[in-house]
Amino acid sequence: MDHEKSVANRDVRVPTPSRRPVQAQGSRRRVSVMQTICGRAANLLFPPICALCAIPSEPDDGIVGINLCNRCICDLKGTGFPVCKKCARPLPKGIADDADDCPNCRGKRVRFDRTYAIGVYGGVLREAVLQMKQATGEPLTLAMGCLLGEHLSNKLAVAPTHVVAVPTHWTRRLKRDVNCAEILLEAVAAKIGVRGSGRLLRCRRNTSKQGTLLPHERRANVRGAYRVSTGYVISGAKVLVIDDVMTTGATANEIAKILRRAGAASVEVAVVARGIGFDS
Repeated sequence: MDHEKSVANRDVRVPTPSRRPVQAQGSRRRVSVMQTICGRAANLLFPPICALCAIPSEPDDGIVGINLCNRCICDLKGTGFPVCKKCARPLPKGIADDADDCPNCRGKRVRFDRTYAIGVYGGVLREAVLQMKQATGEPLTLAMGCLLGEHLSNKLAVAPTHVVAVPTHWTRRLKRDVNCAEILLEAVAAKIGVRGSGRLLRCRRNTSKQGTLLPHERRANVRGAYRVSTGYVISGAKVLVIDDVMTTGATANEIAKILRRAGAASVEVAVVARGIGFDS
């Protein structure tokens, strides 16, 4: 019996608790290092292509996670002129960057709190927006969404509760091969670390294309066109609305109105480009 107990005791081994986690951590580090090495090797053999100019980029060119080269990023961002914080429209010289002094916002009932834009709709940024609307423009739209998200991550004081895209009517989605706003939403939400609320807003009726209308016609065109989906409680929420271009702000204003009626505490807008046509 004593011999059997002695054999049994020798067979029973208590594992060291710290040994496996240390081995696992070391294994993960080795995998991470190998992935980094393989990634760098792949970039050397097959340099990434800029989504806008289609020129192969250098390994350290551009911003990490954004498929755009440094030259295109500089061209897209423009010169950094002062803009109105509320509507993102460029300001005349000598005017402070707030809504009280902005000629475009003065005397208007602007229902959104702030607008963020990469730059003014023109030049390289205009070409990028036009390419985004093509059937083959999804990679560029994702890249522009990441660039917009990078811009927002440096500007947003508080993370939004919901990130939404300007919705389109289902009949228009059937005709389009790509929906820029929804792709931008996906990229922006991932970049700022907030889950997108793609179904929070709905388009109730098919509207005319805003770009073909005069400013007063645009406001009438979108009046009553949107609603907050049932099942969403946004009381006290901070909502960020994503779109490709803002020109008169009629669409953003209408969406901000219905979001505030549903209880949103604040509504901010983020667009790739700010048009500078006539807003009145």
